[in-house]
Amino acid sequence: MSRFPFFSCVRSTNGETEESSEKKHRYGTKGVKADQPKLLSCVANARLLESTEIIVAPDMSDPRCVLGEGTLGRVYKGILQTGQEVAVKKMFDEEADLFKEVKMLSSVEHSNIIKMIGYCNKGKDRIIVFELMPSRSLNLYLHDLKPGKEPLDWKTRMKIAEGVAKALEYLHDQNDPPVIYSGLKSTSILLNENYNPKLSDFSCAIHGPECNYVAIHSKLVRGGGYIGPEYMKTGVLTLESDVFGFGVVLLELISGQKLVEENIRGSGKHDLTSWARPLLDDSKKFPEIADPLMKGQYPYCELVQALDLAKMCVQPEPHKRPRIAEVVTTLSNLGSQISEEAQGTTEADPFTPLTMWRGAVAVA
Repeated sequence: MSRFPFFSCVRSTNGETEESSEKKHRYGTKGVKADQPKLLSCVANARLLESTEIIVAPDMSDPRCVLGEGTLGRVYKGILQTGQEVAVKKMFDEEADLFKEVKMLSSVEHSNIIKMIGYCNKGKDRIIVFELMPSRSLNLYLHDLKPGKEPLDWKTRMKIAEGVAKALEYLHDQNDPPVIYSGLKSTSILLNENYNPKLSDFSCAIHGPECNYVAIHSKLVRGGGYIGPEYMKTGVLTLESDVFGFGVVLLELISGQKLVEENIRGSGKHDLTSWARPLLDDSKKFPEIADPLMKGQYPYCELVQALDLAKMCVQPEPHKRPRIAEVVTTLSNLGSQISEEAQGTTEADPFTPLTMWRGAVAVA
């Protein structure tokens, strides 16, 4: 293994000296606005690694070392000298981008959000070190599956959807001020060995409940996230914009389709929501949305519930979308239903839509 030069500067707060503490404060506060003392404290206390724990990894030119590419940086697989495997994001652009993401990740903690291990801004090196998610990103399991690779089953797809929704609920409802994640997409949803999802790439996340995103428009566009249509009219994103993005992810999970494709299933449509909307207006057509790779192995009533939820989330008008807490409740109930069916305590009806449930949710 060859060492990356830029990995040698990442340190730890454990057993730090007074001098290293001063350096930590200096590095941790650069680029952070003075009117955000809470976030400033989070960055100043962000964990760094000991200088002896130099990260080593294969040659950067080796494609096997590259895990992916985010909005602002490329992600590599690395190994701490302690033996721990990690993901290392090397930032492309300004130092401010590094601290923006570091301060956001330092202020959030949830089982469905990626854990930051450390960071470094020494010289030209701008690095963030994360826990490694061995199964990588969701898109690899939905699109262009490699030969011999099994598609995700219905239960796993709904499990992923619920985990993503819980992460957004935490950001929206358990933070003060709330966090607008923005730019949600399948490549920013990472999976562990048990297919538990975690949100990554917080480069476009910002505190809300609404914010003018004109200043980082190019980053949003370059990141290719799922952005509500209202953004193009107003330049403003809200918590409801995240709900729209989640609705697109849910459609992606159910259909297995890419967000943009030249000709989706011979329909002449090229984007997922335009293709799905007319089908969502008729529950008899719901099976046409379901991923053919599942080969019909899903309870029809659960498909109806999930697609009704997706339909509400991608409503063009933001005020018609449900709150993310309502989304979590719906998916949690659906998850319980799936679990009961698996245990044989309830019997799934594969043919009868839950019209009463649909009406109740529509009113809510």
